[in-house]
Amino acid sequence: MSRGVADRWEHQTIDYVPFRPATVVKYMLRADRVHRWAPLAPALFHLALVHVYNRTPVERATAQIVRRM
Repeated sequence: MSRGVADRWEHQTIDYVPFRPATVVKYMLRADRVHRWAPLAPALFHLALVHVYNRTPVERATAQIVRRM
């Protein structure tokens, strides 16, 4: 921990979120997080969810959450 990069881009915390479509999408779209993702991170999370749960349930959960915002 005493060593590290000078620009402080290392993770300060680790958040554990259950790997379910609605939970992951809600976490990614939280007001304090929505603009802090690396450019490729949302796409990778989406593809991982689609791989596990298939496309339709993931897109349905995403659409419901976005509609409620």
